[in-house]
Amino acid sequence: ALHSAHGIQTMSKSHSILDEIEKDDEEDVGEKILNEREKLTKEVKKMIEKSGKKIKTMAEHKAEVQKKKELQKSEAQSRREAEERINRAQAERTVRKWEKNFTSEDNGADDGLKVCYCKHCGQYSMILDVAISTLPIRKSDGSRVVNEKKHVCRRNMVEGQAKLVKRKKGLERQYRFSCKQCGLFLCYRSVPHDQPGKFTYIVKDALTDNPGDLKTPPVMDS
Repeated sequence: ALHSAHGIQTMSKSHSILDEIEKDDEEDVGEKILNEREKLTKEVKKMIEKSGKKIKTMAEHKAEVQKKKELQKSEAQSRREAEERINRAQAERTVRKWEKNFTSEDNGADDGLKVCYCKHCGQYSMILDVAISTLPIRKSDGSRVVNEKKHVCRRNMVEGQAKLVKRKKGLERQYRFSCKQCGLFLCYRSVPHDQPGKFTYIVKDALTDNPGDLKTPPVMDS
């Protein structure tokens, strides 16, 4: 029994010694890795110092990224505003040119040509020779109907996708147009964009020919 107890103590001591050796080895490996990292960090710092560049903190980096985003957003906004001013000026020049070349007797309009704006953002979107309020209303959706065979109708919009709309008499295919500035759905036709058609349907309350209806009156070149 004493021999057996002695053997167990010997084995226990052996395991303890092995554990200490493994622990020392792990500590040595961990210390070696830390030393390598410190060495690499110092080398990187020296390289950056030689190049003359400043080491930025995470907070400084985030602040710089945020500043760049704000600057890009400001530049994009400025570009959109400039494009909008150009488009409105172009529309005004077109109106003046057409009013000079067409009389009321020629185009059937009493007040000349009308510049129509997106009611949401004020983007110049269409030119008509008749007031929107005088156009007939489509019963199915309340849109204003422009007969392109009788009226001047010039669109300054983005050509959208074709959509199928359910009506009482069946499905109706709409080839839609959206605002260049804000993307609002403005009008549609029953034929593809690149084909001549008879009617253009202006979505209810989407366009206005009265700048006073806009939240911000449009800016025009004098």
